[in-house]
Amino acid sequence: GGGAGGKVPPAVHSIEMDQPEQSYGTVDSTTFQVRGPNYLEDRVKIASAPAAFDLVEVSGFSTEGKCMFSSERSDSYYSRARAVGKKEFLFIMHFDLNPMHVVMVFELNGDAMEKDTNFANCFKRFLEGDDNYKNQRLKLITSVVDANWIVKKTIGKPVPALIGNKLQCHYRQLDDLLECTCDVNSSMAAKAILGVVKSACKGIVCDLVLLLEGRQEDELPERVIGCTRFIKHDLAKYTYLDTEAT
Repeated sequence: GGGAGGKVPPAVHSIEMDQPEQSYGTVDSTTFQVRGPNYLEDRVKIASAPAAFDLVEVSGFSTEGKCMFSSERSDSYYSRARAVGKKEFLFIMHFDLNPMHVVMVFELNGDAMEKDTNFANCFKRFLEGDDNYKNQRLKLITSVVDANWIVKKTIGKPVPALIGNKLQCHYRQLDDLLECTCDVNSSMAAKAILGVVKSACKGIVCDLVLLLEGRQEDELPERVIGCTRFIKHDLAKYTYLDTEAT
C-alpha cells in the first residue's frame, strides 16, 4: 500500500507469506464473481474489479484468556502501523476459534473510494450502519483450492454467505479502523465444520474472500474488499500470547 510512514515491523504472530505451509498468499480478486451493475433486474454476476483493500498481514495466535478484538493488543498490526506513522484505514477480519485466532488485515487502497462511487456508497453505509446492518451486508466466500474430499464435501461450493447470519459477529470501529470478530464457536453447525477443518487444516489450501452485499442500484456492481489464500495451517502450532490487561 502507498501512503506515508515506514515499513511495519512484523510481530511474533505474523505469518510468513508464500511458504509451502503455515503460510498465506494473495489472490486475484477478479477471479471471483460478484453481483453485476444490473443484478437487481437480470441477476447477472460479473468478475469483481481489483480488491478495494490490500492484504497487509495475516496473523495466527492462541490466547488463554478472551481476546475480543485483536486490534486492541499492543502488538497488533494496527498498533505497529500507527507507531511508524502509517495512517491508512484498516479493515480487520478476525476469526475467534477459541483458543486460536486467525486475523486478516486489509489496508484501504488509496483511490478505491474516490474512483468507485458505488463501492464508496456501499462501504460508507456499512460503516454508518449498526451491528445488525453490518451483519446483513458482510459476505464471505470460502473457496477450497486443495483439500481432501471430506473437507471439500463439508465446505461445499464457493457460495457467498452473510457471515453475521450464521455466526455471532462483534465490531470495533474507530475513524481509521473496523475490526469484525467472528465467533466461530457461536453456532453448532460452524463448530462441526470447524472440527473437520481444524483437524484437516494442515492439508488445506483455501481462499477466503470478503465483500459487501450490494442491494441498491447505486451500490452495484459489488467489489471484493479483500481476499487471502490460506496455505496449510497447523492451528496447534500457533504461538500462545499473554492476555493483555484491558
